Amino acid sequence: MDKNEDIYSLFQPTFGNRPEQYIGRDGVIEQFMAGLTEPVGSRNRCTLFLGQRGMGKTALLLELNDRAQKAGYVVARVTAHEGMPQAIIEQFQLNGSKFFNDDKRKLTGVSAGALGFSFGLTFSEAAQRQYGFRSKMSLLCDKLAEKGKGALILIDEVCTSAAMREVASAYQELVGDRKNIAIAMAGLPHAVSSVLNDSVLTFLNRATKVELGLISTNLIRAYYERAFKSIGIKASNEILDHAALSTRGFPYLMQLIGYYMIQYTPRDEVVTDDIMNKAEKAAMKDMDDNVFKPILAPLSDNDRIFLQAIAHCGGTVTTSKLRAKLGKKGPAIQPYRKRLIEAGVIESPRRGELVFAVPYLADYLLTL
Repeated sequence: MDKNEDIYSLFQPTFGNRPEQYIGRDGVIEQFMAGLTEPVGSRNRCTLFLGQRGMGKTALLLELNDRAQKAGYVVARVTAHEGMPQAIIEQFQLNGSKFFNDDKRKLTGVSAGALGFSFGLTFSEAAQRQYGFRSKMSLLCDKLAEKGKGALILIDEVCTSAAMREVASAYQELVGDRKNIAIAMAGLPHAVSSVLNDSVLTFLNRATKVELGLISTNLIRAYYERAFKSIGIKASNEILDHAALSTRGFPYLMQLIGYYMIQYTPRDEVVTDDIMNKAEKAAMKDMDDNVFKPILAPLSDNDRIFLQAIAHCGGTVTTSKLRAKLGKKGPAIQPYRKRLIEAGVIESPRRGELVFAVPYLADYLLTL
């Protein structure tokens, strides 16, 4: 295995990928997997994961995909888009077909029409023509149940749309029909908030909601130590401590720093202070382009002014100090506060206090 293969097996700092080892979300994963063993309709079988860019939402869905398959589920994993209902059907047919390799007999006549399938998970012409998403999903759930399989839908980048309404409404009805089905969705905080406020999707407020936060830097340090040792790169305790603390627990930054540390260190040599500094600079450039700019892009000028005021105050800021900084009185800052908390840009650790939800965003704002 060459060096590049080593790096990509340990760190994959691109959105939509994950390293071979997934760290820091064990509790979240175990909770969802436990839900798959609970009765149909259990709250834990319908979960919403929300977090800013770089918090590991897509990687989490990929991990759930693999674990659910091992637990006896056929999985349809899609990214939200207008053609999503048909894509989900096709994913179930594709991923479930291997369990029907022994069923090659083509059904005909009344039998085919009654069952809805011509063979395996291929719909009969009548079913394909006459049935909508909900009915096809019901047929697929029943067919998979014959093989002892459940159905799991994973949706990334969830947003409010006609397709989302169709899928979510069908899921609610299928649960009511006691079909063995579960669903997990992931999205940006403001997108999930929009979904929950949609009049057709209000039942999703009863779903389990998981906010993906920062990872323990102790876990990150332990992973760095194992990863570097596995490919013969040496790093002192001081370098390992510095690298882990520099991530501030942000999953994407953990991937970036680890990736560049290996990239800049010759095989079988030592990570020096110069290499560490070079890796940090490269990682922060990627954070600027792939996290900070996309976070700020949809915000208004007034939202940005509000955030820059928080940045200039430094660290955790009280609302009274922020009002003074902005020259505002009374509840004037509340609309900005509410909107930016819902967008996952800031959070309120305690009443009357605000802090940035994304590490280093304050530093970036101070450079603008």
